[in-house]
Amino acid sequence: MQRWTSQLSLILEIVYETEHFLSAERVHQILTQKNANIGIATVYRNLKKLVGQGLISEISWKDMKYYTRHPFSNAFFACEKCGNILRIDIPIADQTYLSNEIGMSVNKWNMRFEGICEECGRCT
Repeated sequence: MQRWTSQLSLILEIVYETEHFLSAERVHQILTQKNANIGIATVYRNLKKLVGQGLISEISWKDMKYYTRHPFSNAFFACEKCGNILRIDIPIADQTYLSNEIGMSVNKWNMRFEGICEECGRCT
């Protein structure tokens, strides 16, 4: 059993209070703004623990990892211009439903949409 630390709690709190996806670097910046003396290596290590425990979700986009709270449907939109990543709730997000529909056991899935977000679209 892994030890539950105040650092782990603080990182989990930051991920859960944010609607957007966060990189480890962004989590570290927020910690610094809160005057928490937690190094970037500790942030990476704790994010990995939280993913492993199933408390947060991780996605990869453009060779970077981003983190978000549960529930997360594993569907997201990535803006090619500003790099913002937005969660998308899709009704078929339930793995049990997917398993029943295709007749196989689905353990994990991802659906990525890429394009230009609404804000960047207004700026062009």
